[in-house]
Amino acid sequence: MSACHLSRSIIPTLFLLLLCTTAPASAAETIRLNGTGCGVALMKPLIAAFQKKHKDVTFEVQKSLGSAAALKAIAKGALDIAVPGRPLKPHEAIPDLTWFEYGRTPYAVVTHPGRKLDDITTEQLAAIYVGTRAKWPNGDFIRVVLRPQDDIDTAMLRSLSPEMDRAVTAAHARPDMLMGVTDQETFDHLKKTDGTISFAPLSMALSEPGAVNVARLNGVAPTLANVASGKYPYTKKILVVTRKEPSPGVKAFVQFLNSKAARAMVTKHGLLLTRGK
Repeated sequence: MSACHLSRSIIPTLFLLLLCTTAPASAAETIRLNGTGCGVALMKPLIAAFQKKHKDVTFEVQKSLGSAAALKAIAKGALDIAVPGRPLKPHEAIPDLTWFEYGRTPYAVVTHPGRKLDDITTEQLAAIYVGTRAKWPNGDFIRVVLRPQDDIDTAMLRSLSPEMDRAVTAAHARPDMLMGVTDQETFDHLKKTDGTISFAPLSMALSEPGAVNVARLNGVAPTLANVASGKYPYTKKILVVTRKEPSPGVKAFVQFLNSKAARAMVTKHGLLLTRGK
């Protein structure tokens, strides 16, 4: 066999081998993401923007699990990214995970869209939770949407004042109260149930403009500017949790979260970014 004939017979084989052994520039991947309701709401527009340049990456984002359940899920390998609304507790901070605080969103006094409450004082809010102020100006009953006793949102509400602390305890003892186990459940009550009021993350309200009414608290609006200046101190931390050795898609998405475009986007959706991140 001539050298020329040998070369022609080997070239197709080598080409096939290269096709089989060369890794694609970016492999298809599905990222499972969940967490606190306001965190999931913040991630949805970011996911849509990220996928415009990463069409091979899909996301599985189901109904919000809440912070605790999402952290359990990522620890067990059932999630790739968790977005809790609080710092990790000691038993949740396992060696396989890494995390950072992405930013803070203000809590706000939120009502059903049919109740155009402009401003409320802490004393008035406490009276509503206790039940001594039980009706809206038009005579309709006020319906408080509570959060679980051990929830970070409940702890923040209690911190408004000693009077509010006592009022929350009283509210949890009242029969037939509405309960929002997660941010999303609370938001759904506020959107759908007339006469409702609660203390909820602003990012939930901004995720669906016009779906609820947001009020000032003691004359101060729950804006990012007021949070940054210290005028409005009531905020919820949003963290991003991944495995220490994330997949290429997860790594790319986390890098995107810290990009200029993503940071501008989340600011519009009610997140005051943590400095230095």
